[in-house]
Amino acid sequence: MINSSGVMAVLDHHVTINWDDGPTLMRMAGQVRYHTNDSPTVQTLRVTASRRSSEEPLCFYSANADLHATWTVQERNEGWTFQLSVTNENDAEDDMASEIYLDSIEVMRIDSAYGGVFSLGAPTGLWQCSAEHLLLGTGAVADGSVEPDRWALSTPTAAGFIRQRELVVQPSASNRTRPPALLFRALQAEGVSTELQLEITGEKFERFVAQHKLDGTLIGAGVTVASPEFWVVAGDDAEELKRMEAGG
Repeated sequence: MINSSGVMAVLDHHVTINWDDGPTLMRMAGQVRYHTNDSPTVQTLRVTASRRSSEEPLCFYSANADLHATWTVQERNEGWTFQLSVTNENDAEDDMASEIYLDSIEVMRIDSAYGGVFSLGAPTGLWQCSAEHLLLGTGAVADGSVEPDRWALSTPTAAGFIRQRELVVQPSASNRTRPPALLFRALQAEGVSTELQLEITGEKFERFVAQHKLDGTLIGAGVTVASPEFWVVAGDDAEELKRMEAGG
């Protein structure tokens, strides 16, 4: 069953979503990773919920000498979507100085090192992540191969899970009424490189990142690049979540 009790709030300058008898995502932010002509060293622009630019839709922003980033959070079909757009703020008159290369737009980021919480009411050793194949209903998958295991089980020594478009995680047991499941999905992302990574070290959650991978894409002065929307929704039936559509 889909969990419709979720509440999104701004706490301590970050976004938190909590579902009754379900998951908790705490201290979520966005981040842009980029470099310039002057230095190949990766720089970061972090976007929190400290500064609002709009209430409807709810938008937050952050800026430095190079970039202006807008982080948009909207309710969508029992869940929420997150999107991050980035504008090169440099002066176009100096072509070389104004060139910025985007490495990644991290639309959703939760770091335990910064007090972030990703809770399913169970130790990470019990967490499972579903396979990403689109099933055809006949035991085959979209590429014609044999259907793989529907779940890949983490262990205390595993690094976690990486998926390209959709990540569904659910523990095999938890202290909730039923083990809660979370779906993260990149929307309208055909032809766009996306990645969802859930990092685990031993029995500890480390970080979750949903990102638009750009691998050094040039963004000229005044140009804006927007990530796909990433949708998150919770329930207690992973297969039901995977069948859900985000809608308009």
